[in-house]
Amino acid sequence: MNEQITQRRNPLTTTIVEGEAIRVGERELTPLVRVTAYARRQAHVGSDRLSGRGGGFVEMQPIAILERSKAGERRIPIRDKTSQMLGGLFLAAFIVPLLLGLAVLLWRLRNRV
Repeated sequence: MNEQITQRRNPLTTTIVEGEAIRVGERELTPLVRVTAYARRQAHVGSDRLSGRGGGFVEMQPIAILERSKAGERRIPIRDKTSQMLGGLFLAAFIVPLLLGLAVLLWRLRNRV
């Protein structure tokens, strides 16, 4: 008789990690990275065998640079221009066919009379 044993914690975690600080003159620059990790593990324990499996991924995305100087501390955000451009292209992929379809419909209605 086999029994299945699985871990019951959330397999998806997101944390903000500070990188190694870099000294530039009197300033200290520290990268901030969002780390998203997913890991699933599963084990089967039975009287005749033991088996296990697992899988996961890690995604690291730079989000800001922390600048520390004598004047204080400020956070410089890193904008994801590629994501913004792809979002605009995705939106255009839906709007342009709708506008063309509307133009064709109006043209047909106008030429019908």
